[in-house]
Amino acid sequence: MSAPTPRPHLYRWRFGSIEFDEARFELRVSGLPVDVEQRPLQVLALLLQHAGEVVTKDELFETVWAGRVTVDHVLATAVGKLRKVLDAGGETRIVTVPRVGYRFDGPVERIAVGERLAGELEFEAGQPVPGRPHFVLERALGRTLGSEVWLARQPRSREARVFKFSLAGEHLAAIKREATLMRVLRDTLGERDDFVRVIDWNFETQPFFLECEYGGQALPEWALEDGRLAAMDREARIAFFIGIADAAAAALSVGVLHKDLKPANVLVAPQGDGWRPRLTDFGSSRLLQPERLEELGITRLGMTVDDASGSSGTPLYLAPELVAGQPPTVRSDVYALGVILYQWLVGDLRRPMAPGWEREIDDPLLREDIAQATDSDPARRIADAAELAGRLRHLPERRAERIRLEADERAAVAMRQALERTRTRRPWIAATIAVLGIGLLASSLFWYRSDQEREAAAMQAARAEAVTRFLADDLLGVAAPGPSGFAPDPRMHDVLERASSQIDARFADDPATRGGVHSVLGQAWQALGERDRGVHHLREATRNYTGAFGATDDITLKTRYLLVRSLAYANAADQFAEALELLDDTDTVAGTRLQGENEIALEAAYARGVFHFQQLQIEPALQAFRRADELQRVVAPDSASTAATIRENLADSTIRQGQPEEGIALLRAMLEDPLFDAGRIGENRVAGHQIMLARALRNLGRYDEAMPLAQAAAATSERTLGEDHYSTLIQMSTIASIHDAAGDCTQALPIARTVRERMATRYGEHLQSTLIETGNLGFKERDCGDREAGLDYIRQAERGLREHYGEDNVAAHSFRYSLVKMLADDGRFAQALDTLDGLDIAALTAGNSRPGWEHRLNALRGRILMHSGDIGNGRRLLADAVPELVALGSEDADEIAGLQALLAEGDPAGGD
Repeated sequence: MSAPTPRPHLYRWRFGSIEFDEARFELRVSGLPVDVEQRPLQVLALLLQHAGEVVTKDELFETVWAGRVTVDHVLATAVGKLRKVLDAGGETRIVTVPRVGYRFDGPVERIAVGERLAGELEFEAGQPVPGRPHFVLERALGRTLGSEVWLARQPRSREARVFKFSLAGEHLAAIKREATLMRVLRDTLGERDDFVRVIDWNFETQPFFLECEYGGQALPEWALEDGRLAAMDREARIAFFIGIADAAAAALSVGVLHKDLKPANVLVAPQGDGWRPRLTDFGSSRLLQPERLEELGITRLGMTVDDASGSSGTPLYLAPELVAGQPPTVRSDVYALGVILYQWLVGDLRRPMAPGWEREIDDPLLREDIAQATDSDPARRIADAAELAGRLRHLPERRAERIRLEADERAAVAMRQALERTRTRRPWIAATIAVLGIGLLASSLFWYRSDQEREAAAMQAARAEAVTRFLADDLLGVAAPGPSGFAPDPRMHDVLERASSQIDARFADDPATRGGVHSVLGQAWQALGERDRGVHHLREATRNYTGAFGATDDITLKTRYLLVRSLAYANAADQFAEALELLDDTDTVAGTRLQGENEIALEAAYARGVFHFQQLQIEPALQAFRRADELQRVVAPDSASTAATIRENLADSTIRQGQPEEGIALLRAMLEDPLFDAGRIGENRVAGHQIMLARALRNLGRYDEAMPLAQAAAATSERTLGEDHYSTLIQMSTIASIHDAAGDCTQALPIARTVRERMATRYGEHLQSTLIETGNLGFKERDCGDREAGLDYIRQAERGLREHYGEDNVAAHSFRYSLVKMLADDGRFAQALDTLDGLDIAALTAGNSRPGWEHRLNALRGRILMHSGDIGNGRRLLADAVPELVALGSEDADEIAGLQALLAEGDPAGGD
């Protein structure tokens, strides 16, 4: 077969239920358009032109890929996509001729639909726009083979328009795609003056075109005209570039990747007394979520299902992963923006980023921004255009912060030198103070955002020096040789006592720093299990921050939410009440910020989740933790500590709501996630994840899997926190419960007794957790044969929880339900009936969200009544409840069988 030559006519081809229109480059199956990429359609066109003949691979490469260097599998992939579409229409027509090429078989109908234009669109200035005779072509703005861009004007009004003309093929697909994506941008973002607006288009007859408003001069031309770029100082250049980044960020926010960001695709138009950059040419762009087109009611013009090519764009601005053939991402566009930023700052929009480029950027923060925007590893690159714009907007504040950080580093060096003098004699105290010192210095970052508007960098350095003196004198002084008033080897409690006593004197005139120190010490005391002292310091931090920055400032609100969590973790009735009042009041002060995606909304959701969870109010806790999880992934995606805290609570709440497999999957994912490695979040946090997973597995009867996890977690906590620390005791309690559930009460009972004794000694008899462990001990005593001791412990727990935490306490109702069942099992039906009358369905559901508590209580009451002699009412309750419980399928099979047998009996014996 001779090499294919251009033909003068265009055809509509028909075979079976399939139709291919060469003029519109459109494929339809059974009358419906099908999304197919341009290359496969070009292959189809060539095969149809030579139907029944073999078209060699070389001919296909030469015609479709224009002789470009490529690989054989590209052709095979294109043919495979064609066959998939044709097979769906019942037409298996493309035949492979081994080692030669392909042939299209079978009858084909063709209808001429127009003439093929020459390879060039040969327009001339002064010519009316085809199809728009009221506009006259003025000058060409760009030309490629098969595509031309012209500036045109209305002769009378002088209104300017830009027309992008195209022949069929890739150029037509590009202007169709641009029309589609500009509609997406307009319909989701509204009319914006940083995008060039598309006005109309003609995709029906050649020459096809896209009609756009005139967006201004291309950036390279505008920058050179009258030396504009050279005349701009650095701050003006940055402000201008932020406008470019903002436009790209807006497009990316709705899933539109530009894929060809470069100076030539930025236009500049006058705006007031200045200039406005505008982003244009979305012909190479990609929509990350194509399904949104259907949601918006937009036709997929120029879009294909797998239009994910990564190699399109201008080489100078292509990210390395695109050159390697990987698909484009948001960070690919960030790379291009980073290159443009470099060129813009050095004043040369043609300069490539070559080794040594850093020498041309004398601002270290700008060097850092450019380097991170153009990192060769996309995972280490700045996440999106909005983050890049935000960094540039806050350059003045970041410069001031850099000054303060340098002062902090000097302070840290001085502190390390002091620590070295004590390290050999007291290594543990040196390490502990170092950790606290790092936390304290880091706390200045916490309040610096608000403070930066009030203080100059010199004040920040002075504050850093004051913090250094506090660390060196008030903390290190405790451990230093010589008279100090402390024993030669002080405990950490002694160190914190000394530090706590010096705050007001050391920072008397600086409430901001005083608040930071109180905040760090509050968290340190809590880490040592001294919750009351922790709460005291956090109250002081809140008071000082309010005085320094006001009640509505972010730092104040964050500290208030931290105080809410600390009060809730204290597990005391009065502190629950204080936490609720503080939480509601803080939410009121935060106002509309809680509806957005920001740190305040994140802190609020997390605090509310903890508040509800600590009272075993699982459903509201789960809702709050889900909201916090969504916010964390947006607001603080790289914060391992925040992510771990929220997700572990989310997993625990999910398990307690009756979805153990979902919770187990969450916990296993966390234990396998490098973000939550012990080196990042600490051994104790990993131990917490292990113990939660152990509990979930225990509840499913998978004791062999649960026990090693629980033992490993308890060993870690005992080694790092001590044998009577709250976390250690809770993990030991879990070990006891696994032994008990597995039927080994001899192993469970001594552990449960130890846990209860240590909890009461360390935290008090009336702490909610102590009372819960008292009830748990009751179960173990009963299982090991001492039924009376078991009942006494459970009564003690139930009564204490009601007296100290209210009649509606969830844990109290859970213990009371168990108590009723035990009394009934022991034949004490009158006592069981009296105790049953106090149970509340809502409280039981909050403690265990499985459905059917109304039926469960009715079945229990019916059982007791039948054994008490009230056969009629007992039968009626059982007859109603048992079928419902059977339908729920969540009950123990033996228990259901017992209830059914009781219902079938005549007059069971019973009595106290």
